[in-house]
Amino acid sequence: AWTVLPFAGSTTSMPRSPSCLRTLCAMRGVTLDVAAVVKRFVSNTPPVKLQAYRRELHRRKVVVCGPSNWSKIYPKAAGEKQSPIDIVQKNVQSDPFLAENPLRWNYKGLHCTNLLNTGCGWRADVTAQGPNISGGPLHHNYQMVQFHSHWGTCSKMGSEHTVDGEHYAGELHLVHYNLDMYSRASEAACSDKGLSVIGIFLKEGQPHEELQKITDSMKKVIYRGDKCSIDQDIDIGSLIPKNSSYWTYEGSLTTPPCYESVTWIVFKEPIEVSQEQFEAFRELMSYKEGEGPKAPTDGPILKNYRPPQPLMGRVVRDPAN
Repeated sequence: AWTVLPFAGSTTSMPRSPSCLRTLCAMRGVTLDVAAVVKRFVSNTPPVKLQAYRRELHRRKVVVCGPSNWSKIYPKAAGEKQSPIDIVQKNVQSDPFLAENPLRWNYKGLHCTNLLNTGCGWRADVTAQGPNISGGPLHHNYQMVQFHSHWGTCSKMGSEHTVDGEHYAGELHLVHYNLDMYSRASEAACSDKGLSVIGIFLKEGQPHEELQKITDSMKKVIYRGDKCSIDQDIDIGSLIPKNSSYWTYEGSLTTPPCYESVTWIVFKEPIEVSQEQFEAFRELMSYKEGEGPKAPTDGPILKNYRPPQPLMGRVVRDPAN
């Protein structure tokens, strides 16, 4: 069962769950109107602090309860179009439409603004003007908003998608939202056809020049919540493999709330990332500076990937040769 964990900070100043409040009052023989207490707390707490509480509770739920229990808190995580998946190559259907309508991307003019330690990994925020990807399985124009990575404890696992049951060392996700249908990425994330995510497998090998610009800044975001500006221009187009063959299917976000709003485009060819660059990922901490670990799972972020989910009758396609 899910246990409500304390928020970051002093235990005397943090809010408690309704069940916890009832138990404490019962021990003291006090009758408590929990709804009134919660209402009073919300009304007397500055909005900025409330947002911080919500973010912290969300993070603790995600990290502590683990992927196998996400659906108890986030019902979408038990849906029929969840990601990632295992891509079984013999079952992939070649689609002539994809060959006749090639996937197009243009990442010129993008600017990486900030690097953030989310407590579950790193994220690079992006500002863009106009669409960045279209064509292929996409019937709309999509604009990039951020990219991030998933990894594991060693080079044998860490990617979220697998190919014939085999993991890569990691996986990069370029996140885009539907520019034609939605005005904001947050609105698109929970809406039909709202997002398109490009998945790029990471293979341990030579250092990647553009990702090195990320790892160079990582020492500034060691702790959860740390944020820094990215001083070097990053050529996001260079993150795309030279061989642009891909698989595509309809799926979800791979982290809570796991909305089923994503058209996935997973490139078949990996790019190389050095062992030292992976180690920089694993040196990120899941707790705030000065606070220390607050939960048994707090510490270095050694792995942050969700296991493959059932295909549930979905079809994985690729462009016909």
